[in-house]
Amino acid sequence: MIKNKQALGVIACAAMALTACGGGGGGADSDAIKFGWLNGITGDYSSYYEPSQAAVTIAIDEINENGGVLGKQVELVTADNLSTVEGAVQGFSRLVDVENVVAVGGVESTGGLAILDSANELEVPVFCPGCGTPELDTEGGEYIWRITGSDSDGGTIAAQFARDEGVKRVAIMAQNTEGMSEPADIFKKVFQEGAGGEVVADVRFNPGRSSYQAELAQAFDAKPDAVYLAAGHEAASVIFREWQRRGYGGKFFVSPDLVTPPIGSLMPELEDGVAIGAIAAYDTDSPAYKSFAERFKAKTGQEPAAGVYDANQYDQYIALALAITKAQSTEGPAIAEAIPEVLNPEGVVVYSYADGIKELEAGNEINYEGASGSLDLNEHNNLSAPLFGEQFIVDGAWSQVAVLELDPKLREILDR
Repeated sequence: MIKNKQALGVIACAAMALTACGGGGGGADSDAIKFGWLNGITGDYSSYYEPSQAAVTIAIDEINENGGVLGKQVELVTADNLSTVEGAVQGFSRLVDVENVVAVGGVESTGGLAILDSANELEVPVFCPGCGTPELDTEGGEYIWRITGSDSDGGTIAAQFARDEGVKRVAIMAQNTEGMSEPADIFKKVFQEGAGGEVVADVRFNPGRSSYQAELAQAFDAKPDAVYLAAGHEAASVIFREWQRRGYGGKFFVSPDLVTPPIGSLMPELEDGVAIGAIAAYDTDSPAYKSFAERFKAKTGQEPAAGVYDANQYDQYIALALAITKAQSTEGPAIAEAIPEVLNPEGVVVYSYADGIKELEAGNEINYEGASGSLDLNEHNNLSAPLFGEQFIVDGAWSQVAVLELDPKLREILDR
């Protein structure tokens, strides 16, 4: 987590030529309009690179095959952020100052926070297709748009599950690490204030122990209807085994980190439906998703995967191209004003760049519904109602049983 964003903004400007610190955008008078892609090609995020690169290529090809933007072809300029703060600052500097891109996409949480202040100061639009950091919940400014759910939504969606299943009394078991305690705190607040529930026990524990019998007893002695468990795989495997041996019964709502492999190698065999969780999901019935998925599979041989954010990577450039067309400008402030307008729920719904251009040329307002789902934005430039896949353990593995929207009324509780 980046604590001193002001200092990072100074570093970014110092790294740029003085002319770059005076304004962003550019590229309007060249033979092509340049879109920047600042992505972790190497480093911790590198496992996402290949599917992400395929997705953005599909988007750029679609834009250019339909006439480009403002009569010009789009050129994608790539910079490796090295999956680090320093790499993001340097890559952003090169894209904006040297390459004169009109906007930047592709960044992850580390990169998004590293360039946040500079993007706002230089008025360079930035898309975050995979930034989960809660720091962007309210502090993204006017030039960063996050088009995926926040990590804090994990606690909120669990409270929504509990509410919808009529659960009234919940015990919390949460690991004392930032990535686990924060969703648990959010669950507690939303469950009590928004779902009308009661947290009957709040048990925090340190990871790396061989037993959690005392913590389990504390949680289940309070007679909860269910337990919210926020933990890593190793601690959770111990907790579930001890829970089985002692025959406590009941069900668990789990944090998003547990709704991932390797359930088979670490977790005990659990009865179907005893654990419920959620991860980000795509609207697979959407025409935008179906079109993207067909092209993505033809290029990669694989289906899109929500946890990889490939459809989000695609959506950012379709939305950007539509916004530039709406604005009839490649200047940062004009693009920033147009982005929420082309994602406006009041406009004509479109599912492709071609359909969006057609409606805009006819003088109509549009609402681009993306391959990743609805891109309706709230006042903080975040998704109003991101999609989540409700996951049950079935036959020893996580299985998606439904796709649902996060209730925006529950999210509003966090702003109080």
